[in-house]
Amino acid sequence: MKTIRVALGLSELNPSEKVTLWGNIKTDMTGNTSFSTPNPTLSAIDAQVVILGNDITTAASGNHSDIVAMHTQEVKVDMLLEQLANYVELTANAAALTGGDAATIIASAGMKVAAEHSKAPVPDAPANVKGVSAVEGEIALSWKGQKYARAYVIEISSDLTATGGTTATTTTNSVNAKLFVSWAIIDVCHKPSIVLTGLVSGTKYAVRVLSSGTAGKSAASTVVVVKVL
Repeated sequence: MKTIRVALGLSELNPSEKVTLWGNIKTDMTGNTSFSTPNPTLSAIDAQVVILGNDITTAASGNHSDIVAMHTQEVKVDMLLEQLANYVELTANAAALTGGDAATIIASAGMKVAAEHSKAPVPDAPANVKGVSAVEGEIALSWKGQKYARAYVIEISSDLTATGGTTATTTTNSVNAKLFVSWAIIDVCHKPSIVLTGLVSGTKYAVRVLSSGTAGKSAASTVVVVKVL
C-alpha cells in the first residue's frame, strides 16, 4: 500500500503564519479520536508557540538580538511541528491498513496531504566557510551556497573548555575547533553570507553553518575560529 505523506510547508511560512497554522492544527486535533496520544503532546507544542508569538511581538521593534531570539524559537517550533506531522502520518497510514482513509485522517488533523512528486533531498553542508573580523565586534562570514537549501542556520560558540583555549585565532579551519561543545544559534539567513554583530572584542569564537531545506537540515559545516577585533 502506498504511503500517504503530510505536507506542512513550513519553509514557505513566516513565523506569524506558523502560529496561525498551529492554531488550526490544535483546534482540529483537540478531542480528535483518530489521535489519542499525540507525540509531542499538544500542550507541549502550544507552550512553545506561545513563546514564539511573544518573540514575534518583541522582534517587531527591529532589534537584532530580538530577531535572532525569534528565529531561534521558530526553529524549536518547526522541529515540534515536524515531529507531530510524523506522528499524524504514521497514525493515518496505520489506520489505512485496516480500511481507514489516510488522506481523510490527515486532513482531520488540520494538515495537508503532500502532492505526489519527487522530494528534494536534504541539502549538503555549506562548504568553504570563511570568517574574518575587520570591524570591531563583528565577524563577516561567507560560504558556498548549496542546492536545495532554503535557508542557512548559523551557530556560534565561545566555549574553549574542550580545547584548553589553544585553538587557532585565524580564519583557517582548526582540528581542535571541532571539539567546541556549546553551540547556540546566532542567526538564520537566506543568502550564503552574513555579518555577525554585537560580539565581544578580543574573544575567540567558533562558527559553523547548516543548510536547511524542505527535507531537513544538513550536517554542520567545518568550523572556523575567529578572534574578534
